[in-house]
Amino acid sequence: MNRFGNIIAVITLGFFIWGCVTTQQTSTASKSYSEDLSQYRPKVDTSVSMEVEKASFRKTSDDFTAQADVTELLNKKLDTLAENNKEIRYVNGYSIQIYSGSSSAEAYQARDTARVVLPEIRTDVEYRQPIYKVRVGRFTERLEVQRTLLKLKPKFPSAISVPQRIYIN
Repeated sequence: MNRFGNIIAVITLGFFIWGCVTTQQTSTASKSYSEDLSQYRPKVDTSVSMEVEKASFRKTSDDFTAQADVTELLNKKLDTLAENNKEIRYVNGYSIQIYSGSSSAEAYQARDTARVVLPEIRTDVEYRQPIYKVRVGRFTERLEVQRTLLKLKPKFPSAISVPQRIYIN
């Protein structure tokens, strides 16, 4: 075993010495490269002055009159859009569920606590036999849900975001 270790050490030392040997530097001064690439450069017309170009760019005709009036077309499109929007009864959104269980007392206690924590946000108690669910807020954006959820997590660690249809009046 000792002999094998010595062989490995000698080979490693040999690689180390061979790697540290300086190599011969080649001189690049004697071999210089040159090639004429002027034929590929773009040609610039210097005969036209920059002021003349700027002045011609700014000129407009004096007899400019509108050829079409889009107000009538725009009003028709807006009326169509308003009619389509009247048909929409709900949007897909989110709500935060802070309680789900069979106890009505715990459900209403959770609702009251949520109203103390966030008085500006609507809190609802839903009952579908035999489950009470307390949901906070009606959100259309996921970011709003996450902000509100962070405020509710200290009081309600099991609060979750749930998808919900938000009905429009």
